[in-house]
Amino acid sequence: MSPTSSSGGGQTELPASSDLWTETRPGTYGCGGCNLHVYSSEWRVPLDKGWVFFAHSEPNTVLTGIDSPQEAYGMDPNAPGNMIEVHCRRCGSHLGHILLVEGEPLHCINGRSLTFEPRDT
Repeated sequence: MSPTSSSGGGQTELPASSDLWTETRPGTYGCGGCNLHVYSSEWRVPLDKGWVFFAHSEPNTVLTGIDSPQEAYGMDPNAPGNMIEVHCRRCGSHLGHILLVEGEPLHCINGRSLTFEPRDT
């Protein structure tokens, strides 16, 4: 996959549009663009919001950047409060954003930007 194809050209997927948002098995999550192991189920945060949430990524696997408010999502492009965008360190695929959720900074990740490998139990 190209850096943009794994997550719809850098756009946020619709809530609950990926089966991974309800995945509860232990395992590893890889980048959909290059399969770099970017997240672990150990750091998964179960939230009923329609996306995959993690407390943090695996060390040295993601890059962040400033993502300005998007008019397409109904945001005022002149408003303060830019979001932090998350990309795969290896291939640059857009994975999601770091958001404040219930006062905690969490990685809100598009399920379709990830692969999942269940851990043998």
